[in-house]
Amino acid sequence: AEGLKDFGISRKGLIYLLLDEIKKLKKASNDSVTLIEHSPYCFEKILDHLRLEGYFMQGLVETKPELPVVRDDEKRRYQKVVHHLFPGESS
Repeated sequence: AEGLKDFGISRKGLIYLLLDEIKKLKKASNDSVTLIEHSPYCFEKILDHLRLEGYFMQGLVETKPELPVVRDDEKRRYQKVVHHLFPGESS
C-alpha cells in the first residue's frame, strides 16, 4: 500500500482495488504456462538430429551427425524453438 502512495494514490478504496488486481496478476502469472511457437517441421528436424546423436554416442554409427539443414522459410522459427528447448547450449 505504501508503494501505491508513492505514485500519488491515496484513496483507500482505490488502494484496495489496485492491491486486489495486483494479487490477481501475480496469481495469473504463476499459473500460466509458457507456450512456444512450434512447427512439426522444426520438431522433426530436432528429433531426427537427437536420434542420430544418440546412435553416434552408442557407437551404432561411426560419424558424428552434422547439424540439420533447415529450409530458409523455417530458419527463424527453428532457431527460436532450439533456443527455447536448449537454453545455454551451443545451439
